[in-house]
Order: sequence, then structure tokens, then C-alpha cells
Amino acid sequence: MGLDPYDYATVPAYLSQVILEQEGYNVEIEEADVGILYEALSTQGIDAFIDVWRPNLHESYLEKYDDTFETAGTIFSDMPLGIAVPTYMEDINSIEDLAKNADLFENEVYAIEPGSGMALTTNAMIEDYEMDEFEVKNSTTAAMLTEVQNSIDDKEPIAFNAWRPHPMFVRFDIKFLEDPRNSWKLDDIEIGVTPSFEEDSPTAHTLFSNMDLDIDMVEQWLISIDEGKTPRELAETWVEENPDTVDQWLEK
Repeated sequence: MGLDPYDYATVPAYLSQVILEQEGYNVEIEEADVGILYEALSTQGIDAFIDVWRPNLHESYLEKYDDTFETAGTIFSDMPLGIAVPTYMEDINSIEDLAKNADLFENEVYAIEPGSGMALTTNAMIEDYEMDEFEVKNSTTAAMLTEVQNSIDDKEPIAFNAWRPHPMFVRFDIKFLEDPRNSWKLDDIEIGVTPSFEEDSPTAHTLFSNMDLDIDMVEQWLISIDEGKTPRELAETWVEENPDTVDQWLEK
């Protein structure tokens, strides 16, 4: 099973591992970047990839690989993502408001790594809203959130990439900006599998077909990771405490 380097993706990955090991499977989690995992799925180097964003954020990968794998199920629908600001910015409620107030934000929008789907969409948003005065400040997620923390501590303006599930919505009092020009189109997160997966691994396919996750639960999971818990420990505890849900996913 492929796992990309985003903490929220550890939830379906490790829950699946624990559940399927109880069903007699031997499950290995292979960690790699998104592009590598799409290629591995297409060549059947892995059997499943649990973080397929469709149709927008991973559009370039889907154009290249979509006909090489199948979708087993959808674990999140209409994922919230876009640009956020602190809620104390009461007069900034849409990206149009942001565009009209470049000086207030020192002509900067913070985004994650260049080449990521979020960063590419941020660049497209700059064009969509004719935000020529703005510069996109790319960095790691951790570095971006440090800027958010510093700005909130000082009650300063800041606009930045935001998405759920993520602990930022637990830790910070922030809000998404409305997107009237629809730069940030909503995606589903799916589990991609090889064409023979349903026949080769029917119980796993049933699990992937039925697994759906609650964003609030995932964000609490991420907080627990930050506090020192491992994804495996969290998965074992969750499976033990939610046997009825597991049985529903497995159609028992």
C-alpha cells in the first residue's frame, strides 16, 4: 500500500493495515512521494494508493496514469481546501477581498512546496483574480504554519494555503475565504487499486469500497501524532474501540 508524506493519509493507511492483518493479510506500507506512488500503482509495484485526489489537485497525475488503475472507494468527499486567514480579519471574507487589499498583506500569499497541487492552484488563483501585485511565498508546510503562528500571536494579517483534515483547524482560529471565481475546486479522496485487485484481494477491496472517514476524527488523530503517538498505535486503539464500524466496512 502506498503512503505519501502527508500525516492525514496515515489514517486510512494504518487503519487498513491493522484491519486487514486481523483478516489474515500481510500488509506493507510503502512511503514515497505522490508521483512515485502513481507510477508504482500503474506498474503494479504497489497494490493500492490511498490518497488519490480527483479531479483537480492530482489532475496532472490522473492525465498520465488514470487508465492504469481503478478506484475502489472514496474515503472523503468534497475536501475543503483553499486560502485561509485568521478570523480576527473580519473584513476579509473572500479571495476578492484579499485581492483588493494587497498592501494589508504586504503583497504576499503563503503556499506550500513549489510543484505541489496546492502551490500550482495558488498560482492559478493569482491569475484568476488578477492579483498581479502579489507574490506567492512557497515553503514547507511546517515553515508556512510557523509564519501563521507568528502572525496570529501578533494579530497581524496573513493569507495562506489551508486544507482539511489538518491540525491547523484545531490549533488556530482561522477561516476559509470564499472563492467566487472557483479557483479552488473541491476534490474527493479515493483509494486507487490495480485492475486485478478485486479478484486477488476481495476482502481488502470490500474494505476499501466501504471505508469513509470523519474529518474531525482525523484531525484529532493528527493532534495525537504531534503529541507522540504513532499511527500504528492510534490505528490499533481505534479498531479496538470501533468494532461495529469495522464490521460494516467489511460487510460482516
